[in-house]
Amino acid sequence: MHSTIDLMVEIQKEHHPPIEDVKAIEIEIDKLPLDAAGIVEAKTLHEGRFSIYFLAALALAEGKVTVDNLTGEKVLDAGLETLRKKVEARGLSNAGLSARVKVHMKDGTIHEKYTPAPKGSSENPLSTEEVKEKFKITSGLSPVVAGEVIEQVMGLEGCRLLMRSYP
Repeated sequence: MHSTIDLMVEIQKEHHPPIEDVKAIEIEIDKLPLDAAGIVEAKTLHEGRFSIYFLAALALAEGKVTVDNLTGEKVLDAGLETLRKKVEARGLSNAGLSARVKVHMKDGTIHEKYTPAPKGSSENPLSTEEVKEKFKITSGLSPVVAGEVIEQVMGLEGCRLLMRSYP
């Protein structure tokens, strides 16, 4: 499920597809996560959290899925519901944590992405910048304080090098 969200976010950031021009969305993931998150027509926030259909639509429409934009109001949003209805998900055997998505546009363009594993896994680690951004979003700290914490943490490596120089 997370791999699918990651790919939809990447497509949004790279191509900025106008949502009203999306014709269809294809998702291929392992059967297990599809079974766990296969609620087709989410009606509540709880159901939305377990709907690859809704989460894919949200990720493509907004370029992110966070605690800030994953809300009950969004689950019921008419535009997201229209987009969600264009999602077709297929469960594959032995696909593991991989995912493939295709966003078909009305003009015939297809935006396709594949990943063998979700971002943040050992097979697909986050970059330093992605870790910083994730911390800012999830820490609950103000942007200023989060930035200060990141600055302090990033400076720790220099402290260790200094400590090694003086036994």
